[in-house]
Amino acid sequence: MLKPILIAFTLLLLIPNFIHRDINDQLAYDGKEKFEPGLVALNSLDQLEQYIDKAAAELHFSVQSPAYPLLVENIIARRFYHGFSHPSLSENFIAALAEKTIGYGLGCKVNTNEIMKHENAACSQQSMVMMEIFRRKQITYRSVGFQHHYAMEAQVAGNWYYLDANMEPNMTLEERKEINWMGQADQLKKYYDASRFKNLDYQFGNGLMAVNGSINEVPAKNARFFQDFTAILSKIAWCIPLLILAYRSRTAKTPNKRLAKNHLYAVGTGSMYAV
Repeated sequence: MLKPILIAFTLLLLIPNFIHRDINDQLAYDGKEKFEPGLVALNSLDQLEQYIDKAAAELHFSVQSPAYPLLVENIIARRFYHGFSHPSLSENFIAALAEKTIGYGLGCKVNTNEIMKHENAACSQQSMVMMEIFRRKQITYRSVGFQHHYAMEAQVAGNWYYLDANMEPNMTLEERKEINWMGQADQLKKYYDASRFKNLDYQFGNGLMAVNGSINEVPAKNARFFQDFTAILSKIAWCIPLLILAYRSRTAKTPNKRLAKNHLYAVGTGSMYAV
């Protein structure tokens, strides 16, 4: 009875690895963002970095220039449209199912090269991609958290500049300086398109201060570990019931071999207790 159950479990754990489908909710492009489908061809961080470097060279922006972080924000705003990217079942069915059943962002990608495989990314994911570019360019950065939104800041020439590739605020370089909005979330609302964002009070709260993350922190370390571990486990989990089946088959045969050996010994010695 146990054998068919173990075989069924093997198939149950194996089949998702062949299903290239995202079972979690995805938002469609709303037609209002800066998203440019042609930039989806930049599907790795190396390609994205090269594209940014080329654009910066054409504009004569140095990495140390305050205009450089704004260029990065603009390119990433055009590379993605809003919406969480998740692993397909074939990529990591454990994380995908965890997100579907439990939530808490367990299946929202945090590996930046994995995010680059998608045309959509949420506020935190777009900020993570920017952080990785800044980390490569040795630009100091930190996250900026709001009630229901996630953005970031980059430090250039002694000033912190506010960046939000996801919600695309209309701000000048001077307006982006932290000394001009002083970490007060309410001071940022006027820079967002109210026709697109109907509930800025929900995203930024009322009368709240932004929460800054640690400088140059690698974000979502726990989620990264969970997703990396379950991605491997998703690929090999089907082997576990097979190993159990093989072990049980081996242990079941061992007593039979022992009985057969005892029988031959008993016959050879003429024992009256031969089995």
